[in-house]
Amino acid sequence: MRAALIRRQWVAAMLLGALFVTPVARAEGSPTPTAVGIALAELPKLAPIPKLEPDPAVQKEVDRLLQRITADDEATRKDAAGAFGELGPSAVPAVRQRILDLRGSLDREKATAMLEEARKVGRKRLRANDETKPVSKKAKKGSKPKEEAEDEGDWLDFQLAVPHVKDPSWRDLTRLLALERMLTAIGTTPAVRELVQLYAYFGELLRVDLQRQMTKLRDKSVPALIEARQHDAKLVQRWANKELDSLGRAIPGEAVGTGDATVLADVLRAYGRTRDVDAVRVILSFSNSDRIQLRDAAREAVAAIGEPGSWQLKDTYLGLTGQKPPREWGWDRIAREIFGLQDRSRMSEVYKLMDEGVALAEQGKTTEAIANFDKVLARAPLFERRREMVPTYIAHARAIEQTHREEALEVLRKALRLDPKSEGASALASQIAYLEGLVSIDRGQPDRFVLARAVDLDPANAKARQALAGLEAKVEERKASRGRQAAAVSVGALALVAMLLIAIRRPRRSPASASPDATTPAPPDA
Repeated sequence: MRAALIRRQWVAAMLLGALFVTPVARAEGSPTPTAVGIALAELPKLAPIPKLEPDPAVQKEVDRLLQRITADDEATRKDAAGAFGELGPSAVPAVRQRILDLRGSLDREKATAMLEEARKVGRKRLRANDETKPVSKKAKKGSKPKEEAEDEGDWLDFQLAVPHVKDPSWRDLTRLLALERMLTAIGTTPAVRELVQLYAYFGELLRVDLQRQMTKLRDKSVPALIEARQHDAKLVQRWANKELDSLGRAIPGEAVGTGDATVLADVLRAYGRTRDVDAVRVILSFSNSDRIQLRDAAREAVAAIGEPGSWQLKDTYLGLTGQKPPREWGWDRIAREIFGLQDRSRMSEVYKLMDEGVALAEQGKTTEAIANFDKVLARAPLFERRREMVPTYIAHARAIEQTHREEALEVLRKALRLDPKSEGASALASQIAYLEGLVSIDRGQPDRFVLARAVDLDPANAKARQALAGLEAKVEERKASRGRQAAAVSVGALALVAMLLIAIRRPRRSPASASPDATTPAPPDA
């Protein structure tokens, strides 16, 4: 008996092992199952870099600033220079368009001489200011080398300090430096890409100033510089490598050392666009991040690198499962398996929170259950079991709608977002509109239309019907009251008019009749 039992266990173990390492056949076009039979998601694709057209309104604003930066009045120029920070990311296409225009119109030789003159004047002023300031011994010891000191100060300020507003070359050069400052102020990866292009277009004319802009941007400049290492121009490639090295971001492990999630996601995608095999291990370390922004960026980068990253993918799979992937699996299958394993591992706590929330809801502890559900949605906004949360949210909203009406309204809106196409969605939308109507009444601004909408969405919503009828009755009562008031005012006005008419038409006694007639003989004395 014992031998038979051992034999059955051995056979079961062999079957399970075969299931784990043998790919499951699938029909063409159907989702690929994992080694344990769970469907895998397709690999995400890395979106190409878009070339957006300038928005006419934004282009107009950029042109207005460029006109003001070269205006005759000094105060106008300074005011324009201080307004660059008001431009947002949508201004990048407009700035790019004006850079292309200047690329064709700028007199390079004259601009170089003019900029050198402005820098000399600017450096003299800086030295004069420094000489008037007391310098400590400590500051003298830490003084900068001569070549670094000569590049201090802002080139645009130098240029504005030596104005030649009637000279087209001065205007072009000033506007070019202004456009450079606009891109630095915007500071997004698309903006830094245009700064890199400035070096490709104008080379040594702007090299030193561009380096200083990259130093100001620091981590924000890294994604575009990584992409620039594969620029069409070798000159730009060498410059980008040098800049990354000076920023301490030359290798993947250093490049991801930023606390800005948006910048980090752009760094990961930049490695994907350049198909940097050396970065695959670092990228994979973010493919299971709790932050969906980073997780998506890492997986897109892995998919973009593709076949060259096979060995790193195989090592990662071995580390996760303790087994090598089957030989017949391609890099894409291995990547999908890795992502599937990571998702299940990451989601284990989410499922635990969900199960605990369901149990709490069954016990009538809706507040505690919702706390669990909120944690689930924070970790996985598109969690497949999110529809199970809807009844609990609705029950919680009904429990607090009398005491915390606005909070109940937000809870119901969340419930509708979780399952907007359910059979009860219309009734739920009606309840939301009903509460919106009550909130408007509470605020002293009753909105009849939302209550009417609540009734239209769900004619069986008795509370909405009652609230609408009560509001309409109050409206009619106010109309009637206003009518009575108007009638009373009219009667009073008519009475006043009548009194005036009577007073006007009443015959007046003449002064002669009012006093004794002087010609009338006095009566005889008795």
